[in-house]
Amino acid sequence: MGVKERKIREKSDRKAQILEAARTLLFKKGLAGTSINGIAALVELSGAAIYRHYKNKDEIIFDLSMEGLELLQKEITQALDNGQSAGQKLAAVAMAYRQFSRTQKDYFTVINHFLSSPEPALADHLKHKIDRHGEKILMLVVTIVEEGCAGREMSCEDPRRFCLMFWGAINGIIQLQKIEHTIFSGKDHFSLYQHTVETLINSIRFRS
Repeated sequence: MGVKERKIREKSDRKAQILEAARTLLFKKGLAGTSINGIAALVELSGAAIYRHYKNKDEIIFDLSMEGLELLQKEITQALDNGQSAGQKLAAVAMAYRQFSRTQKDYFTVINHFLSSPEPALADHLKHKIDRHGEKILMLVVTIVEEGCAGREMSCEDPRRFCLMFWGAINGIIQLQKIEHTIFSGKDHFSLYQHTVETLINSIRFRS
């Protein structure tokens, strides 16, 4: 291995160590408790050394977001095997997303981190990558609706528009989990979620 190749490999290995430390902190202390200084301490580097690989914390969170999106896409793809009709597949996707938000809550948090940020936190080329990955997941849902329309199970003038509404609605209901012990106390979150999903699916069922 030449000097150039060795330096490239060392840089890649170092980034992997930094990301592993960030992942460890994220799962242990949450997004707010994940800091450059904390990451540096875990990998026994200076903060300056971290900044040679990442410009800021958001770039590290970006890499973790991409990991989370890949995992979410995998789980949703697997969930599609649990449904036969388009309606069943849509319901399976929604349930997989809720399950992901609960079993992979740290990844769920970082995925939504940039969506909830009031100001752009990423460089355009990184934001574009996240958008493209999110688009892949959305298109899985769009394809279900298009197949449902083709098979006259569903009737929808604009499948993509419906899917954006569908995803926005289920994501919003999932966010209510954060207040289920306050103003949402005593309510059955799962029942509300199911009702929301069923209502949306029924809204585009084909009626002769």
